[in-house]
Amino acid sequence: MPARLTAARKKFISDLGNLYASYGLNRLHGLLLGLLLAAEEPMSLDEICKALNRSKGLISEATRRLALMGFIRKTEGPKSRRDYYIADHELFINVFHFNMATVRKNLAIAGASLDALVASGGNAPRWKDNLEHMKNFYEQMNEFYAGFDELWSKKLKQ
Repeated sequence: MPARLTAARKKFISDLGNLYASYGLNRLHGLLLGLLLAAEEPMSLDEICKALNRSKGLISEATRRLALMGFIRKTEGPKSRRDYYIADHELFINVFHFNMATVRKNLAIAGASLDALVASGGNAPRWKDNLEHMKNFYEQMNEFYAGFDELWSKKLKQ
């Protein structure tokens, strides 16, 4: 059984819940990530349920989704017949990929909308200006972060 949660760990877990909710995930996903990041040992579903005061169904669904996203993973624990979870070592780069997918979606929306507006001959100078600004911003962001995976991989090898 994991150690009792200190005030600092509780705050960290709550802060992660709020942060990941701002990414568009369920707040519970962020709470679960915070809990596993703060845990000294792998945690079973029952331990997670107790620590977060949530039902096994909710926790089971959240662990499945986070595992599919590459944010957490199953691992061995003291009782071999149970599933145990830890934060995946690739969590942060996978969050980066999740965020960059959003950047690229914004870029695609801006580009497609701008193309449609121009093709239709529409007279909407303010909208056109906003779409151009949006497209330029997300192009720059995409360029700025190009190659980040490679830089991170090199840093990990140091």
